[in-house]
Amino acid sequence: MDFPPKVVASVASRDDAREAASLGADLIEARVDLAGEEPAALVRGIRRAVDCPLIVTIRPEYEGGMFAGSERDRLRLFSQLVPSAAYIDVELRSPLLGELVGLTQGTDAVPIVSYHDFEGTPPNEEMLAIIGRCLERGAIAKLAATPHDLSDVLRLLEVTLAARRPVCTIAMGGLGAHSRLLAPVYGSLLTYGYARRPVAPGQLRVDRLLEGLKILGLR
Repeated sequence: MDFPPKVVASVASRDDAREAASLGADLIEARVDLAGEEPAALVRGIRRAVDCPLIVTIRPEYEGGMFAGSERDRLRLFSQLVPSAAYIDVELRSPLLGELVGLTQGTDAVPIVSYHDFEGTPPNEEMLAIIGRCLERGAIAKLAATPHDLSDVLRLLEVTLAARRPVCTIAMGGLGAHSRLLAPVYGSLLTYGYARRPVAPGQLRVDRLLEGLKILGLR
């Protein structure tokens, strides 16, 4: 995936997906763990409703999501959904990471290997090491950290620039909201927004992200 950076809309329903497409989203992230309907029906419905590549995410509770089943349950669910996905987002911390990434072999789906730190922003060298571990497993490394001050956001941008590899970086929460516009300047390939309601603190609406990227000359 090359520049320009892609704007991803995180959704939990096909109505949200339709709205996201109308706002100009490049990719739709189906947050299966947040959905109120059967996962396969949700993914099929989104595929019929919009003409956008799909990221399938089944975020477990240990990584800030709502999926409460076992990792084996999640593996089985991913195996059903991966044929409909352009990307699957799986966690570096998963004990079944190798098997989850392996589901993409022989398919058109690309793995995104993600890591979320809800407590803080690690030292730069640690963040670069995390990105390296993600890249060893997947085509795209996704690192989301929680800033305690603006210097934490700045350090995450420094890491994004230093990585010089296929990465997505996010400073979570309101303090890091501007990183969703600025991280692509430093090399982040994806930035996540919402269509009708945020699914994560600090997300901006898709059309506002697109407008900001245009102002910055990235679209």
